[in-house]
Amino acid sequence: MRDNPPQATAHEPERERTRRIGSDRAALEAFYAEHYPDVVRYFTRRLRDPHDVADLVADTFIAAIGGATGFDPRRGRPLAWLLGIAHNTLRRFYRQREADRQVAVRFAGRRLLDADDIVRIEEQIDAEQRARRARGVLRELSTTDRELIELVDIAGLTPREAAHAMGLLPGTVRVRLFRARARLRTAYDIQEEIR
Repeated sequence: MRDNPPQATAHEPERERTRRIGSDRAALEAFYAEHYPDVVRYFTRRLRDPHDVADLVADTFIAAIGGATGFDPRRGRPLAWLLGIAHNTLRRFYRQREADRQVAVRFAGRRLLDADDIVRIEEQIDAEQRARRARGVLRELSTTDRELIELVDIAGLTPREAAHAMGLLPGTVRVRLFRARARLRTAYDIQEEIR
């Protein structure tokens, strides 16, 4: 009984020619020239933008070069294999386009920060940190001194108005304000040094 050669032998030249596109420039050029029109047609039937078509054709051939050693002629002709790669390339393109669209929808109406915005935000952060330290220092003052600072320096009352609001003599308020501000400056400066 005679051994029959395996079926793949009939496809051996086609298989080897396709497998060499990753390492043989002449084989790649012949493969590209033979299949380029079919791949372009595949994408032009599905896409409107010629730039997208050109990109996906290039991506398809790049993927084919990378996967050429895995070509199996028993599963179909080189064109069928290449159009399978094109199909997967198109699916990835659609998935990426949808992901990009979702990002665009999510950020629509939001403007990006420019250099001035960043400077303003940094200044606001610094100011908030200073205010937080100042509030911590304020808590160290007596209740009366803290109220005086809040009425005069924060609420904008005059020392006379603050004295009236708290039932104190104006002279007493001026002295207490002077001393409270001095303690605040000292405590704040110490916190700045620690920081």
